[in-house]
Order: sequence, then structure tokens, then C-alpha cells
Amino acid sequence: MAIAFFHKKTQIGDLTSVLEDYLTDDEVVLVKKAHKLAEKAHEGQLRKSGESYIHHPLAVALILADLKLDYYCIVAAILHDCIEDTPVTKDEVEQEFGSQVAHIVEGVSKLTNLEFTSSSQKQAKNFQKLVFAMSKDMRVMIIKLADRLHNMRTLESMSDEKKIQKAKETSELHAPIARRLGLHSIRVELDDLCFQTLHPRKYLILKRKIKKQYGNQKKMIALTQTEIENRLKLEGINAEVKGRQKQPFSVYHKMKTKSLKFSEVLDMHAFRVIVDSTSACYQALGQLHSLYKPLPLKFKDYIAAAKPNGYQSIHTVLLGPRKMFIEVQIRSQEMHFISEYGIAAHWHYKSTDKPSEKLAQNWLGSLLDIQQNSDSSIDFLESTKVDLFPDEVFVFTPAGKIIQLPQRATVLDFSYAVHTNVGKRTQKATINGNEAGLATELKSGQTVEITTSRLVKPKPDWLDMVITSKAKTAIKAQLKENSKVELSKLGKHLISDALKYQKIDINDIPKEKWKECFKELHCSNFHDLYIKVGLSEIFVAVVINKLLKDISKETINTITINKTKGMAINFAHCCYPIPGDEVTGVLTISKGMVMHRSNCANLAHIKEKNAQWMEIDWKSDDSELFEVSISCLVENRSGTLATMANILANLGVNIENIEQRDKPNAKKLIGMVIVVANIIQLNNVLDKLKGLPHIVSASRY
Repeated sequence: MAIAFFHKKTQIGDLTSVLEDYLTDDEVVLVKKAHKLAEKAHEGQLRKSGESYIHHPLAVALILADLKLDYYCIVAAILHDCIEDTPVTKDEVEQEFGSQVAHIVEGVSKLTNLEFTSSSQKQAKNFQKLVFAMSKDMRVMIIKLADRLHNMRTLESMSDEKKIQKAKETSELHAPIARRLGLHSIRVELDDLCFQTLHPRKYLILKRKIKKQYGNQKKMIALTQTEIENRLKLEGINAEVKGRQKQPFSVYHKMKTKSLKFSEVLDMHAFRVIVDSTSACYQALGQLHSLYKPLPLKFKDYIAAAKPNGYQSIHTVLLGPRKMFIEVQIRSQEMHFISEYGIAAHWHYKSTDKPSEKLAQNWLGSLLDIQQNSDSSIDFLESTKVDLFPDEVFVFTPAGKIIQLPQRATVLDFSYAVHTNVGKRTQKATINGNEAGLATELKSGQTVEITTSRLVKPKPDWLDMVITSKAKTAIKAQLKENSKVELSKLGKHLISDALKYQKIDINDIPKEKWKECFKELHCSNFHDLYIKVGLSEIFVAVVINKLLKDISKETINTITINKTKGMAINFAHCCYPIPGDEVTGVLTISKGMVMHRSNCANLAHIKEKNAQWMEIDWKSDDSELFEVSISCLVENRSGTLATMANILANLGVNIENIEQRDKPNAKKLIGMVIVVANIIQLNNVLDKLKGLPHIVSASRY
């Protein structure tokens, strides 16, 4: 179904009439000058609708003027497509309007052709570019959002397929960013326009229902507003009371997320009460609760615990006259200012305090940290989705500090939210005094206490216990750091052992030789070299040849390993090598060394693909244990598996995994992964199993 979007062409007079209310006369003159430059530059260019292109940048500037943004932002908005689409250069813009305007225009130009509905890899990379542009100057993003808003208002000239594509992109990216930056008016309109495009029938039905309900209750709404104003005035509370209707998307979102019918959305009509101070907010709340009955569990205090974008307000749902449910938002003048302008408050013409800037910069800072520590652009995009779509849970530290987290956040998310150092050392936790697992999901109002230990290190399974991007990023970074330590140990061991084979101690190599080696192999230090050797990025033979010119790489084909703990050594699950086996080590670019049994069927193929392999003289540490796979053919008799498990328990051998398969002639094949110290213990296990009744055979798999 096609949708009609109606809009009025924006003229320079529409813009200047708004700007004259808050900019200086000189600044308005410069805005007109920017318009003349843009009009001339875009001369002959038409939008898909057929109208002159200049109407678009003027409309974008008008959206920003309604937010009372500064002169630089308005001029940059008018010129935002000039560098990209016309002969006008950045230098010309800088010469005419200054470096600040030129910098913003260039930033917006770089984002012009970013597509977010292409392949996931490209989409994710473009999102990274977007975040980087935001970090350099937030006004770039504000102009981009205003640009998208005007494009959404003027979709009628596009094909239905393109409309849906743009709306999806906007709902998944632009609207959430506008919400996160507190740009309320832009976010509300974007949400509604996307809803109108993606679900036109639902939009029209809800719009009609809301209009009908408002018509039926118009007198009651007016009466309610008067009663609220009179009660607050009587109590000496200076307040401005505004009534408003809920928008179709807001109602639809509530119906969808809470599985409600239209008639069950209680707070269809909302009132905003704006008072002078924080204390007056709570005084007004008390008066409203005495005037109308409040609904239990329908109260939220965003003053005590502000939203991540700086939004503060008290929300309460009341049973008004004739059993009409109303939502009331109570806030101070300052809170209302931040609510309306969000991050734009930082560049607001009369803003002296900049309360939202810190919140936005903190968020951007965390995004840049996540970007730096993410393994891929897709990983980065997925991580930030949690931050863009938050449903809050408020929990307390034992000291009473409020920690805000997304829904489904866990104890471990809480630990990292308190501090990264607390998170990475989390040993155990209590919720309201009761012991709780680290993966326990949190609920609002709970008090969480964390016990830490310096002996604790993040484990890979912690990634499955957390949902917040901060926790995931910190855990990944720590795991990567731990991995580097192990890789460094492996690399040093490989080089040291290869030198030992030549009867040379690693400590006897002169510093000059090492420096020469680092330079030739593009390594900054020993740690860097060892990691690259451990990851097979540099062959051991190459390092030895650099250090000792007369040694050929063919001589380096065997190394000795006495202990695998603390080094990046893994054991192939295709053959499960254990001490006592003849083993071959293959250096990989991701896991360090992977050990195979030398007779492993996969090894020949791996050797063909990877030149970095070596025979291992393996003398394990007595304290180390290793997994190995065994296979037992048994008669299908009750209690056989229990008897086998009992024998293994008596031998002090743990079972890691069991699989069973039916075989012909009433037989079963039982496969097990068990943990042993070496081949001697394994042979002892197999001998004991073979001696059991009803066991046909027992062997290493």
C-alpha cells in the first residue's frame, strides 16, 4: 500500500524567521550568504520529486533551527551536500565561513554515501565510520539525523521497495541513535514515519482509534488539566501543565512489547508537569497522588536514576476523572530542557551548562573502546545494539549506589558496570544477601554484592554469561591478553629449544644480534617476536637463521616440551594425543601450537597446508591431565554402563563425555572421552574394562 507524505517546500524566509529569534543579526546575514552559495552550487539539480535540490538543505537547517542550534550547525546544514555533489570545495567553505563550519561539512560529506542495508560486513564497517565521525564532532551526527528526518518526510517519490529499505535502516540505526543522544523530537517523528511506512495499515487503524478516543474524552482531558493546575496552584507549586496525545508508534510499541490490546493501553493520554526545581517535582507528585489514585507498579523515578542519555523525569499513571487512565510526567525546567534538546543542548544558543555532553561523550568513549577491542566490524555492530536498544534494570550496590543495566543483564554484567577491575576479578556474588551464580539475571530493586579475588581470571565461558557490550569487550580483551602471555611463552620456548639443539643458550645471544633480528623481522621487542613465532606468523627457522647465519632451517625439526600449562598449546580432538604418544605440533595463526598424534589421519593433509610443523619430544609434567577418546563394544545388558563408570571412578579417572549407539546382534557401542595423565594410565583403564563381563572389546578410539 502506497503512503502519501505531505510536506511544504522550505524557503529561506521560513528559516530566517526562526533564526531571528535567537541568532545575532550578523549570524543571520551569514546564514543568508550560505544559502546563496548553496543555491548557486545546486543550481539545476533536482530531487527525485522534481523539486529544486536547495529545498532539502534548507529543510534540514530548519529542523536544527527548531532545536535552536548554533550558527555553525545551521550554516553547515545548508552547505552539507555542497562538497559531495557540487564544485564547491572545503577550502572555499573555510575561507567564507571559517574552519569550524568547513570541518562539520566535511564530516557530513564523508557520511553521505554510507549504506546500512547492504551486506552485513559492509553495514558493520559503515557503522564504524559513523561512530568515528560522531567522535570527532557530534554535530556531524545531529545534521545527519536531521537529513534523514527530512528524507523520511519526503519518501513519496521513491519506489515501495526503496521506502521500506530506508524505513528499516532508519528504525534500526538512526532512530535508536537519536534516542541515545536524547534528541526527543527527532526520535519521535522518525519512529512514527518508520511505523507509517513499514506497517501502513496498522498505523492508520491506530491513528483513527487514538483520534476517536481523544474526541470522546476531550472534555475530560480539559477537566483533568484544569484540576491538576488548580491543585498545584493551591499548594503554591509554580507549574506549567501540558496535555498531549500518544503517537501511533508509541501505542503500537507498548501493545507489542507488553502483549496488550488497544483497550488495555491505560496511559493513552499524557500530561507533562514542569516545575521549578527537583524538590518541587516530588512535592507535585505527592499532590497528584492525593488528587487521583496512582496505579501500583506504574511508577518510575528517572530523577533518582537518570536514563543513559541524561533524561530525567518522574512517570506515574493515575486513575483520573470517570476512571480515565492518564500518564503524568513531572520534571524541572532544567530536566525539560535536556529532555527536549538532548545532546543538542550543548550547542543551544543560550546553554551555559552542558549536562548532556558528558553523557554522550561517555557513551561514544565506550563505543570507541569496544571498537578498538572488537575482533571484527560485525562483532562491533552486534555489541553496540545492546546500548542502542536498552530496557532498563536498576540494581543497587551495598553502598546504595544505583547501577543501570539493560534487561536480561546478569551478575557478571553488574560487576563490570561497577568497574572493569571488579569484573575481571569476580569470584562470587550475593543478591539480597543470598548466594547467586555469576550468570543470574538481575531484577530491578535488588542489591548485589561482589566478592573478588586476585587469583580469578576471565574464562571463555564468561562471554556466554553477559549481554552488555562493556562486559563482553572487557572479557574479550582480557582473554586476548591472557592468550598473548601464553603465546609469548610458547614462542620463547620454540626459539630457546631450537637454539639448545645447536648447544646455544638463548641468554648467550648478544643484544646487537637481537636488535638486528627485530629490525629485519619488523618486531618491536622480544614479546612481539615471541607472539608472532607462537602464531606461526614468523617461522622459528627464520629467527634462528637471523641469529646464527650458518644454521639451516632443515636442522630444526624436533623440539622438547616438558610442560604444556601456561603455553598456547592445544590438543587435536580428532586424535586426542596424550603423553607417551609420538606427537607432531602444528603452529597455527589463531591457536598457537596444536598437537596431533603422529599417525593421525588428518596430519598429512594439515602438513601439506602448513609448513610450520615439528616433531615433539613430549615429557609431560606429572600434575597435568589430558583428554582421550575410548570406544567399548558391549552387550546390551542393564547396568553395564554403571559398572564401567564405577570402575573408572575407582581408578580416579573422570568421564568428560559419553555417547551410545546401537549395533547389530544386541550390542551397543559406547564412546567416552576420559581424562588421564599418560598412556600408561590409559592402558591400565582399557585392561580393567576388558576384564568386565559383557564387554566385547575396549580400545582407544
